[in-house]
Amino acid sequence: MIKHGNTTVDTIFVHCAATRADWYAGRSLADKVAEITRWHKANGWATIGYHWLIDRDGQTARGRPENVVGAHVANHNTGSIGICLIGGHGSNENDPFEKNYTPAQEESLRDLIDEIKDRTPITKIRGHNEVAAKACPGFNVSRWLAHKPAQKALAESTTMQASAVQLLAGGGTAITAVASFDGRAQIVALILLGIGLLATAWIMRERIRKWARETHE
Repeated sequence: MIKHGNTTVDTIFVHCAATRADWYAGRSLADKVAEITRWHKANGWATIGYHWLIDRDGQTARGRPENVVGAHVANHNTGSIGICLIGGHGSNENDPFEKNYTPAQEESLRDLIDEIKDRTPITKIRGHNEVAAKACPGFNVSRWLAHKPAQKALAESTTMQASAVQLLAGGGTAITAVASFDGRAQIVALILLGIGLLATAWIMRERIRKWARETHE
């Protein structure tokens, strides 16, 4: 769990650097982070305000440590982590993600959000434009979260199918083992196996229903 003092970090804010697509072309992500750090220090801040940055090619870089309060959203810094996408110059708050950012950035952003969720109980993922009169990050974060890329949805669908195959294979192996039992032991084992298979099938059904809702809503 990540904390800012006594406050548990439960929010992620997505930002953009408001830079052109070719900004610092050919330069390393470290160079870009250093330049943004220079901008933020010019504002009187101790260092860069964001906790994470994602470059056009999907590379990620650390900014402030996650357990240190950032400087990225006025009045909302404590208890939140700021992620900045390189790019976004001239974007509108209702632009589609792909208008201003790359597929690699989208994949990295989704992965980074999932990783942060593993470290602290995130309950809100918001765009800077939700709490300030700004276009940043240049898209509607809630709508973006609701619609996963087709490639990611396909990968999850494939995972579901593989899990179902494993369930059937495991059940077949267990039935073969039970067949070697005698009398009451065989009956009890079959009952327990049936209960286990039903429970696993129910869990699989709920996972598939959840995946379908997230993919098609």
